[in-house]
Amino acid sequence: VFWSVNIEDVKPQHGFLVGIDTGGTFTDAVVCDSRTGAVAFKTKVPTNHDDLGACVSTALGNVIDGSRLSAEDIGLVSISTTLATNAIVEGAGRPAGLITIGFDETAIDRGGLRSALGEDPVISLRGGHSSHGLEVNELDLDALRTSVLDIEHRVDAFAVVGAFSVRNSDHERAAEDIIRQISTKPVTCSYELSEQLNGPKRAVTALLNARLIALTDGLLTAVEESMDHLGLTAPLMVMRGDGSLVSASFVRQRPIETILSGPAASALGSVHLAGIDDAIVADIGGTTTDVAVLVDGQAEADIRGAVVGGNATMINALRVHTEGIGGDSHVQNSPLNTPELSIGPRRVVPLVVAGESHAGLKEMLETQSKAPVARETDGMYLWLRDGGSAWTPRSAADHHVMDALSSEPSGLPYDQVIDSGLHKNAANRLLAVGVLGMAGFTPTDAMHVLGKDTRYETNAAELGAGLLARQSDRFGVRLAKDPIAISDQVYRSVAMKLAMAILAATFDYDDLPAAEVAGPLMTEALSRSATQRTGTLSVHVGVESPLVAVGAPAALYFPEVARLLRTDLIIPDHSEVANAVGAATGNVRLTTRVTVTAPRRGLFRVHSATEPKTFYELSGAQEFAEGAAREELGNKMALAGAETF
Repeated sequence: VFWSVNIEDVKPQHGFLVGIDTGGTFTDAVVCDSRTGAVAFKTKVPTNHDDLGACVSTALGNVIDGSRLSAEDIGLVSISTTLATNAIVEGAGRPAGLITIGFDETAIDRGGLRSALGEDPVISLRGGHSSHGLEVNELDLDALRTSVLDIEHRVDAFAVVGAFSVRNSDHERAAEDIIRQISTKPVTCSYELSEQLNGPKRAVTALLNARLIALTDGLLTAVEESMDHLGLTAPLMVMRGDGSLVSASFVRQRPIETILSGPAASALGSVHLAGIDDAIVADIGGTTTDVAVLVDGQAEADIRGAVVGGNATMINALRVHTEGIGGDSHVQNSPLNTPELSIGPRRVVPLVVAGESHAGLKEMLETQSKAPVARETDGMYLWLRDGGSAWTPRSAADHHVMDALSSEPSGLPYDQVIDSGLHKNAANRLLAVGVLGMAGFTPTDAMHVLGKDTRYETNAAELGAGLLARQSDRFGVRLAKDPIAISDQVYRSVAMKLAMAILAATFDYDDLPAAEVAGPLMTEALSRSATQRTGTLSVHVGVESPLVAVGAPAALYFPEVARLLRTDLIIPDHSEVANAVGAATGNVRLTTRVTVTAPRRGLFRVHSATEPKTFYELSGAQEFAEGAAREELGNKMALAGAETF
């Protein structure tokens, strides 16, 4: 039996809210009027992934100065951040020691725990409890002290997980006390992060949280110092992956709860800007597009837990579908596949952008355009990124690539650097870790050729489109007759992929089989919508809810997507900063759970944060459980920053 309570915090008394979002390309900041919800000022600064704190501080300073508000006018500063998500995906967290209590030797091979551990040390101890919260074995405290002293110098944090600790947390809390007597390094207990069973998966969640604590503290400290410099005394809040806000002190202890906060902020900001509660929200960026279905202003949480970087966690996050396609997705010829154009998931710098800072790029495009034979690497350009020369090569192939580019600071054509499969693999690795940069033809370039995007000079895009158009399909036929034709193909291919991503999200929401999205009837229906072709058979597919599209490129692609899906399109004002608006307008919202089990007829046990309590009447157990839930929720809400609730 479970009792859950959801309570929302009241809004701050001051008139304006600041929201900040650290995206892959830009860090956005907005000032919103808390009484009307209107955006009073907005700004964008380039995101530096090596120093997110500096990006957030710059954006905060710009938005305060630009809005001409005083520090006293600001009632709340809240951020959504990619820090936790990126650190897990890139394996950039700090080393942490895992202490397991009461698990058998096979537990490490379940729930993805062995993969998540990597080279981090593990301490396995006797102890643990049964599913009814009864102690199975006494906790071996002496072994714990000795083992912690042995590994303390190798780690920056500790994670503790006990068998059935969600039914009785005594052993986890005792282990935490011992570790704190020995070390000043932070400790994460798994029972504080999830009330669910499945010890190995809970261990993964606790371990990842421990690795993120120092990184998150660094970001929050930088923001707090910036706020102090600006004279801001408003609370600092952070958006969680479920779309709720919590205080900086809460996140310092539980940083893993901020994974996927960007998509959550986007979903909430989109419906706020659009002024509707029921919609399909699609947020397109440079690398990916996130899709969520919202009903009554809220997106459904994924009860399976968020999966990040291949790690399955027990963290609640909104049910968001991500497609690896955006304005900066690399477009290449793929003659052995259907369709021939491959778009994404790799992100590259658009030719129109790279051409402004890399002198050799335009010369390369012109030279390749005059060559008698087209090559699959035409239009691709490499360079060594700032700081890349300090990276230590791991192989001879790495040395080859880096040495070639070190001699030409502005970069070189891809085929002058890569002349073997080993070099290609090395370049892919170096691109993945951020040592190299690469330019190539993208949907952004295609939109410039078609005149739909006019931010940059178009010559580089036109040359790149011409190089792609003259490549051959599997039958040896040109992909397109000219740059405009190939750019139109790219535009329509992107729209088709986005439509398929939206259908996948709606299929999931309606509990329909996901495999059917790519089935022949669905594909045929979208194809007929795209070409306005008819036949004897009438085949149609669409969505009932309106489509709210946000992100800087939204207006370029989603009119066609809405036409394909036979629905209304809303692109609200300020859609390019929807994530920051979502961060600014969120609420504090927490849930707690107290479990009552019945080991036998007439016996009931209440499992809260302390030792289980036994009752012989269900009514007494329920009354105690509800009181324990209220007390626990009150403590959580206070830590999360809710002054009243």
